[in-house]
Amino acid sequence: MRRVRGPRRGWAKITLGVSLLFAVGVFVFLSIQGSPVRGAAGGLLIIVAGLWEWRRKRSDQIRAERFEAEAEESQRKRQG
Repeated sequence: MRRVRGPRRGWAKITLGVSLLFAVGVFVFLSIQGSPVRGAAGGLLIIVAGLWEWRRKRSDQIRAERFEAEAEESQRKRQG
């Protein structure tokens, strides 16, 4: 039985979006300042860090849901 998605699942997407916007902002700012290579490197670093964090949060959520489902299953077995 699949559970309905909770509101916590959306936070990973929101933080990924904020990271992408911040990366674009860094690139634009440094490009305007005359350092487009540094802007691209900084933006790429921020994007990679954002993706890393998003994958970690997603795997943590999946692991927590699996643990919760197993706990509910074992509780049902004990009761009935």
